[in-house]
Amino acid sequence: MEDLTLKEILRSKEERRILTGKISGIEDEYYKLKGETIPCAIVWYNNIKILIPSTHLGIKKVNKSVIRGMLGAEIDFIVIEYDKTSNIAIASRKDAMELRSRIELPKLKVNDVVKVRILAVGAKHIIADLYGKEVIIKANNLQHTYIVNCKDYYSAGQNLKVRIKNIDIENNVFELSAKDFTENPFKNIRKYIVEKGEYTGKVIAFPKQNSGIIVQLDNSQVSVLTRVPPRFNSYPHFKDNVLIKITEIKEDKKLIYGYLMRII
Repeated sequence: MEDLTLKEILRSKEERRILTGKISGIEDEYYKLKGETIPCAIVWYNNIKILIPSTHLGIKKVNKSVIRGMLGAEIDFIVIEYDKTSNIAIASRKDAMELRSRIELPKLKVNDVVKVRILAVGAKHIIADLYGKEVIIKANNLQHTYIVNCKDYYSAGQNLKVRIKNIDIENNVFELSAKDFTENPFKNIRKYIVEKGEYTGKVIAFPKQNSGIIVQLDNSQVSVLTRVPPRFNSYPHFKDNVLIKITEIKEDKKLIYGYLMRII
C-alpha cells in the first residue's frame, strides 16, 4: 500500500494527475517557493501528509477562517513537490480545479444531472464543487420549503445530486438546483391544510423583508408567513408554540399566508 501510494504521489507530480482527499487540519508552514510562512490545508493521502498552501487552494480570501469552513470537504489536488525524507508533499488544489474544469465543464449542458461535492456551508447557501468550479447554491434551490439555516441539513464533505438549470462558462454563470430530487410538500398541500383552517406550529424565523413571523406547522414540512395583528403588544419569541389561521394558499408559488391567533 505504501509503495502504491508513493507511486500515485510521484505520478501526480510528474504527469499532473489529479488526486482526491479530505481536508482534515490547518498548519502554518514555511513554504520555500514563497519564502514565507503561510496557512496550509492538511490532507492525508494514506500515510503521506499533503500540505496545500492557502495560496494554492483556489480561494479568494487567503486566511484560516476560510480553510476552517472547508474542514471535512473532499477536494482535488495535484502534487507539485515531494520530500522523501519527511514524507511530506506540497500540492495545489488550484491547478487541479483548472485542469478539471477545462476537461469536464464543456461537456455539461442545461438539465444535466450531476453529483457535486459540498465544500462549505453558510446559513443561507452552500458552496459546491462542480468539476473544478466553485458554485454557490442558495437555500431556495436546495429544498422546496423554507430553510432557517443550511447548516442544519448540510455539511462539508457531503455529495449532493443536482440539476443544471443554467450554464454559461464564458460568463461564469452556473445555476444548480437540488430541490428537484426532494419531495415537494406543496404538491398536495390542500389535503392537509385548508384556507380558514386553524393549526398549531412553531416560530422559526423573523423575515427581514416582510413584516410578521414564519411559522413551521406541526406535522408538516411547510411554513407559513404569518401576520401579527396589532392586538399583540409584542411578537412571539423564537421557537414559541402558536396557533395560526390560514388566509391564503398559493401552492404554485409555494407560499402560504396566515395570521397569529394566540401564543400557546
